[in-house]
Amino acid sequence: MQTPHPNPPRQGGRGKSATGSFPSPLDGEGREGGPAPRSDRRKAESRQRLLAAARGLFIEHGYHATRPQDIARAADVGNGTFYLHFADKRDCFLAFAETARAELEAFVHERLAEVEGVEPQLRALLGALIDYAERNPGVLKAAMTDVSVISSETPAGPSLADRWAAQWAAQLRAGARSGALRGDYDADVIGHAIVGLIHAAAGFGIRRGADRDELIDSIARFLVRALVPETAGELAKHHRFSVGKAKS
Repeated sequence: MQTPHPNPPRQGGRGKSATGSFPSPLDGEGREGGPAPRSDRRKAESRQRLLAAARGLFIEHGYHATRPQDIARAADVGNGTFYLHFADKRDCFLAFAETARAELEAFVHERLAEVEGVEPQLRALLGALIDYAERNPGVLKAAMTDVSVISSETPAGPSLADRWAAQWAAQLRAGARSGALRGDYDADVIGHAIVGLIHAAAGFGIRRGADRDELIDSIARFLVRALVPETAGELAKHHRFSVGKAKS
């Protein structure tokens, strides 16, 4: 008689993974819990190669000087493979920008997760942005290309800067409701102002070779004086921005 397996597989559905959570569509398992088809793996690999190639070319040459065939050649795939993954160069650029956004937000999330208070969080945020920019030269500059100038025929949707500005606006409104931040500004306008200030000031400071701590201190103190009312007191000291882990 056959000896029963000490841990028989569960029937009638997908079981949990080794980590105790149900398998994700991204964990390499197919619909029935087995390995993903080889064709799917090859397709995913070719997309990643194209995105890596596009990243390097957009950083080095910019959007307009980069052609789809350049990206395909750098990825060592045929031109037809490029169009299996992306409708056009604009579509590829938007995928690159989205990847950069997810990377940066995950990077910032790790730095802010345990930080409390408006000013300490701003300092942690600025430090994370500078560190990411130094570790990934040219990525943010390329990814923040205004997509509205890419094509006049197709609606561009919000740019990376617009999305970050909208996130800042949401943070400003939440802070105003709690009393930790001023509420007498147009949050949408100030959200764009903050993104522009940080992007331009930090970029200038890095190019000039400014001391990192002094650069962070100047920007953080300016923002605190502009955003935190004198009456905030302990509310500002204990306020926490709503930072969720970025999803790609």
